[in-house]
Amino acid sequence: MIKIENLTKKYNRQTIFQDFNLEIATGEVVGIIGPSGAGKSTLLRCLNLLELPDEGKITIGDDTYVAPKVSVKDKIQFRQNSSMVFQQFNLFRQKNVLDNVTEGLITVKHLKRTEAEKIAKDEIENVNLTEHINKYPSQLSGGQKQRVGIARALAMHANTLLLDEPTSALDTELVDEVLSTIKEVIEKNEDQTVVIISHELSFIQDVATRVIFFDDGKIIEDGTPDQVFNNSKNERTKQFLQRYNRKSLVTK
Repeated sequence: MIKIENLTKKYNRQTIFQDFNLEIATGEVVGIIGPSGAGKSTLLRCLNLLELPDEGKITIGDDTYVAPKVSVKDKIQFRQNSSMVFQQFNLFRQKNVLDNVTEGLITVKHLKRTEAEKIAKDEIENVNLTEHINKYPSQLSGGQKQRVGIARALAMHANTLLLDEPTSALDTELVDEVLSTIKEVIEKNEDQTVVIISHELSFIQDVATRVIFFDDGKIIEDGTPDQVFNNSKNERTKQFLQRYNRKSLVTK
């Protein structure tokens, strides 16, 4: 379960969102869509305390963080409860696939290396990368790098999985590879709460149980995929979807 209460985040004089509230139930797969620059990624990074909110409260499971106070313990605890897949992979260039996946297990969960490697190898196998386990990021394709990122997130066995535009840095031919992996992960982990930001709207429509249209730091529309994509009541949502559909037709 995720509960966000009166969350505010500012950069210098710019307010990204203010007094923001949202609840996500355990096991929900929530797709957040909206234009670039709307504050979606900042919101997701606040949930993992990669960005520190200026005001408000975040609860994930049994743990609550009240902004703006933060301690190393807060960060570690929140990152045990939620793991994240990034836009730009964020892999350690000097570490091979196995070491990239074990890093969080050792530094955040304080597992012994033998135990961490066992878990990591299982997750690397789950994303079909066992044959690349000793390779370094420079030796991998973009799709393979992102699958390492997914394995790393899954290895933490967190209650919540956060995915921030996981295909935005990929070439077109690699997008389906990663989306297929994410779909398999969602189907295998039905009790895990998933929050995914993506411009791959057909994918969101396929895997999400709930869709949020987010713009200018606010929730504009919130409902089932059918409600948001096919029966939207909000003009701003309709405009966004129409532009996306026109763009999709042009690129096909």
